[in-house]
Amino acid sequence: AAANAAANAAATTNANQQAARKASRAAAQNQALQVSAAKKLADQQHGPKFVETSFYMYRAQSDATYPFENVNAANLPGLLWYLEKEVVRSQCPRKYNITRILRYIVTLHPPKSYPYNFGHFVAFDQGVCTTPTCMDEYSQQGYLVGCQNQTGVPYRDAVWYSLPGPCPITPIAGREGTPCRANNPGGNCPNPNGNRDCIWHAAPAGEIVLSEIEEIPEYSKFCANHGNEYTISFWDGRGADSFSKARVAKVKSLFKSRFPSMPEDLPETICDWA
Repeated sequence: AAANAAANAAATTNANQQAARKASRAAAQNQALQVSAAKKLADQQHGPKFVETSFYMYRAQSDATYPFENVNAANLPGLLWYLEKEVVRSQCPRKYNITRILRYIVTLHPPKSYPYNFGHFVAFDQGVCTTPTCMDEYSQQGYLVGCQNQTGVPYRDAVWYSLPGPCPITPIAGREGTPCRANNPGGNCPNPNGNRDCIWHAAPAGEIVLSEIEEIPEYSKFCANHGNEYTISFWDGRGADSFSKARVAKVKSLFKSRFPSMPEDLPETICDWA
């Protein structure tokens, strides 16, 4: 009787293990089908996913210097839309004391299992993600570069980006001496390979001063004299497509003249998220 009981128990255990393996294989196959279907849909809607690409990103910044991570950036039309919409105003100083435009070459290598090139765009403020759901995606998919098409604006193909670095939800002052860098390493690395913590890298590619673009000889004197940047010809025709296109062209040209050894353009990367 004891032998029969032992044999029955062993048979039951073996059957349970086989069932568990079968369920695991089924779950893996189902996940693979879901990823395949999502990729097919993404290809239909936005074009095929790339393995790795490099393109320009731009950031408006004050004279302060800090790492290019846990920040928002843009392509050039998106950057000029941000300046026009939120930074330049009728009296000095500019919002956030913005003084310059920084340019970076960003290399992006999204995870192989992820069907898109980009993830959700999230907002960063003083190096901290202020979008409540940002860690949901980072914990599930990795530290994806986010993108957001700016629709209905006077700058064609304007895009904003989010670039998650270490400790994206921890205030800068509270990061030292905590395990947040080990627990939340971010996606920035020297040689992106598609791992969840090694998705993107940014290399400086020049900067220009905003007052130089506007042809203001001395910005401090301009402000002391109660200057109004809206009266500067560079900002003529705000809200008009043709003037917006001319502003983009002028900034590109100025970067080219300051950094002639670098390409004026790199292939634009389509934002395949919202």
